[in-house]
Amino acid sequence: MNVEEYIVARVNALMHTEDAAIVKRLEGGMSNYTFVVSSRGKKYTYRVPGKFAEKFVDRVEEWDNLQEVNRLGLNNVTSYVEVISGEKLAEYVEGTIMSDTDIVSYNQMSVEALKKIHNSDLHFHDYDAFGRLYNDERYCREMGFTHPKEYVELRQRLEAMREAHKLVKLVPCHCDYQPTNLVINGDKLYVLDWEFAGMNDPFYDIACYGNAGFDKALSLLEAYVGRVPTVEELQRLYFHRAFQCLQWYNVAIFKDRVGLSRDLNMDFNQVAMFFFNQAKQLIEEYDGLK
Repeated sequence: MNVEEYIVARVNALMHTEDAAIVKRLEGGMSNYTFVVSSRGKKYTYRVPGKFAEKFVDRVEEWDNLQEVNRLGLNNVTSYVEVISGEKLAEYVEGTIMSDTDIVSYNQMSVEALKKIHNSDLHFHDYDAFGRLYNDERYCREMGFTHPKEYVELRQRLEAMREAHKLVKLVPCHCDYQPTNLVINGDKLYVLDWEFAGMNDPFYDIACYGNAGFDKALSLLEAYVGRVPTVEELQRLYFHRAFQCLQWYNVAIFKDRVGLSRDLNMDFNQVAMFFFNQAKQLIEEYDGLK
């Protein structure tokens, strides 16, 4: 049974029907298989986590996050979550994925959603960014990978940058607030995929826009603060984006080491080097902001 047949069988079982049918697979992301499925005249998404996804996501925390987020009215309705496997059935949101637009035209809409999250009284676990990075590095070492000297040097510089921003107040954050997780439906913005939500610096969410190009993150920052950002604010943004790039570097290295470059026909070594070079450039530019 392939993954599509499996998903059809699971949705039929959960919906107590026999009419489930695959509509399409959703692209994007490096960890999950997510398909749009029709059943009983409605559309749903069904997510099957990819190989070793459990190393990067705590499904109990994800379930707790969803219960909190439901109060804000920003996410789609989750119908079922299996906390052991990480499989999830949710109502499909019709609309335009933010990454399919020019993005900056929707900055104000995005800022409103961000501030609704950041100013809320939601209770999340501490995101613990550097704890996550340490685990990602350890996973790579356990697979026989030795981080090159240049990475070690960048990591040390990142730690020095961290010291300058450690007193920032932590607030509820999505922590994967990239345009591929945002869907525009008329005048409403849906914020999807709360796997990584946690208490964090609000600028971390803004930095996630860097997945669509760091210029998009810079533009969103200006809209978020409502003026030209200060040097300190720019440094916080550069710091978080550099961190994210080093984190994704390690995730990509791990995925290659466990055979996912072959399984998914994606060169994760190339993905790793892309993020490594981005981190290097951002750290150099951070120093130039002083």
